[in-house]
Amino acid sequence: MSSNAPLDAQKAEKLAVVEKELQDLLAKKKLLDRQLASIESNIYTYEGSYLDNPYGNIVKGYDGYVHATGRDKAGRKVKVTESDRIFSQSSVTYQKSLEAKHREAMEK
Repeated sequence: MSSNAPLDAQKAEKLAVVEKELQDLLAKKKLLDRQLASIESNIYTYEGSYLDNPYGNIVKGYDGYVHATGRDKAGRKVKVTESDRIFSQSSVTYQKSLEAKHREAMEK
């Protein structure tokens, strides 16, 4: 039994080091996930501003700009749908980050 004691101590020490490394990596992943969610939120916001532009955009086209008078352009509000959000939806993690942001808001 005494011959296994140094081996057990080495295993315990290595396990502690690996557990610490795992905790550090999980904390780093959580930070990166938050940063990604923040970036995707910014993209969503900027994209909304772009799509709301009454002068037209690359998604809906610029026909409204060409055919509208100055008064029509100024007061017109554009309805933005989720299918218009091609930049946000191009992200694989977009929906997941929205859910995470919602969960985080509920926890506060």
